[in-house]
Amino acid sequence: MKHGHKYEPLFHHGVTSDVMELGIQAAEIRKCKKCEKQAVFVLTKKGRWVPLLDEQEAEGKDVLLA
Repeated sequence: MKHGHKYEPLFHHGVTSDVMELGIQAAEIRKCKKCEKQAVFVLTKKGRWVPLLDEQEAEGKDVLLA
């Protein structure tokens, strides 16, 4: 059964200067409260947290957006 994930932070990662040059300020592992699925989110220069993998595409295969 599909549902809208409600993620909560599990672990906040620091990033290297090389990764910061790509526009990523921070990274977090988050877990859905309902199904316990884990996902990696990154903080962009614009201050937005976005998932690292596109969930719609990742259903059948993992696709890296970065």
